[in-house]
Formats: sequence, C-alpha cells, structure tokens
Amino acid sequence: MAKKKLSPTLKIFLIFIAIEIAIVAFSGNFSKELKIGFDDGKFIVKNEATHFDLQEKITEEFQIDEHYRQIGEIPKIYNSEKIYNFFKTIFGEATAVGTFNLLRMLLIVDMVLLLMAYLIRKKLFTRPSKPQIMFEMIYVLLEEFVVETLGKEKRHFTPYIVTLFIFIWVCNMIGLVPIPGFMEPTRNLNVPLGLGFIAVVVVHATAIKVKGLWHHLQNYFNPIKNPLFILDLVGEISKVVSISFRLFGNVLGGAIIILVVSSLVKFIVFPVGLNLFFGIFVGTIQAFVFTMLALTYIGVEISE
Repeated sequence: MAKKKLSPTLKIFLIFIAIEIAIVAFSGNFSKELKIGFDDGKFIVKNEATHFDLQEKITEEFQIDEHYRQIGEIPKIYNSEKIYNFFKTIFGEATAVGTFNLLRMLLIVDMVLLLMAYLIRKKLFTRPSKPQIMFEMIYVLLEEFVVETLGKEKRHFTPYIVTLFIFIWVCNMIGLVPIPGFMEPTRNLNVPLGLGFIAVVVVHATAIKVKGLWHHLQNYFNPIKNPLFILDLVGEISKVVSISFRLFGNVLGGAIIILVVSSLVKFIVFPVGLNLFFGIFVGTIQAFVFTMLALTYIGVEISE
C-alpha cells in the first residue's frame, strides 16, 4: 500500500515547528540569548545568559517611559539624546518616548494609506485586478450601509466612512508586521479618543447642516421642551467615551493576551494563531464596529 506524501504546506509547518523547538533547546528554555556582533573589534557569536520577566516585558512593551524610569536609564531615540530631549521638552518626561513611538507609527500608517491610494488610482483597469476588486467590494459594501442608514441623498458620506474603516483597519494590522518597535496606534488611548471626538463632531456638524443651528441646539438647551437636557449632554460625552474605549480596550487587551500566553508557551507555534485571531479577525471586527457606530450616530441625529 502506497504511503501518502505530505503536502508542501504541512512539510513547511513541521520544519517550522522543528526549528522553533531547536531554538528553545539551544537557548536553554529562553534562559539564554544568542548574541551576534562585534566585541573589542572582533566578530562574535555566543550564547549569553538572559533573564525574562513577564512583568518587566509588559511594562517595556506598553509603558516604555515607566520602564526606563524603573531600570534607571536615560532613554535615547535612535541613539540620539537631542531627539529625546526635544520630545521631553514638548510632551514631558513621563510620555516622551511613548509619544515619539506613537507619532512614528501614525506617520507610517499615513504613508501606507497614501501609497495604497496612489497605487489603486494609478492602476484602475476596465478589467479590474484582484486588489482593485477587493477595494471596490469594500467601498460598495460600506456604501450600501450608508444608503440604508442615511438614504440615497446622503451617499456623499461614503468616502468618510470608507476612509475611517481603512484607517482603523491599517492601524490594527500594522502591529502584525514583524519589525521591532512596530505597534498598533489604536492601543494608545489618544488615537481612539481622537477618532471618537472627530466622529461626534461630524455627527453634530451634519445635524446642524440638516436641521439648522438653532433647531439643533434646542434639543439640548431647551429646559421647557426637554427638562432632562443635562442627561442628553452627558449622553453625547458618553458617545465619545464608549466608542473610543471599546476600540482601545479590545486592541490593548488582545496585545496583552498575546504577550502573556506567548510567554507561557515559550513563544512556540501558538502565538501565530493568537496573532491571526486578535490581529486580523478582532482587528477587522473592531474597525467595522467603530465605523458602523459612527454611521449610526449620524443617522440618529439627522433623523430626529
């Protein structure tokens, strides 16, 4: 009876597992770290003892400025004290490095979005390519939601909704890139709060345009018509908090779970599945939920 041959995918997966097990065995269960570089002018390759502390790793990953304070080191950005001092002067010592990392990631996300827009616009064909088909599907799907929620006459909101979804999605996906220092901008509370604030501003700007300034303000500052207007004001603030913290909590929680579980299984195989779940699946769902909530808020305001 002929033996079944292993598929190429399964072979690659088994080789991958074998390499990871060998790395763990070679590193002494991650109690050692492979050092490659120069020492006193000589090229060296050696295995040095290292210490892995989960709490320290979490602090370093999610509170990098606090990490530097705990270890008593002066942080450097790209080995430059001038850049660090510049950000410390503007944003303060407590958030200088974290702010720099956030701004750097936002710049990278913006560059990715501009590159995507340029390539898609440059390569528009009558017979669409696969990337063009994918983006057209996303645009058409979100346009249908806009039409169903706001009506055909408000179809012009589609570019804002599409841009919001793609921006959040790219922010959630960028953390999957295996480059040191890359992180999801949405796991920093400032980004979701900024997006939530902008969404609520768009909601009220649209309501003012549709209903007029005075008529819209009467819904909130008319004690005779609406005795509980203060609760409505609190409700508007809660919209920003709710929509922002939902995105922030899910992205940050996923990143912490990946780090904790990965350390428990010695970073073997399982983290790949966690990244696929929290990075791709949950990241996409949260981008969609945030976008749909912003669209719903607009629909509720202009329909009242």
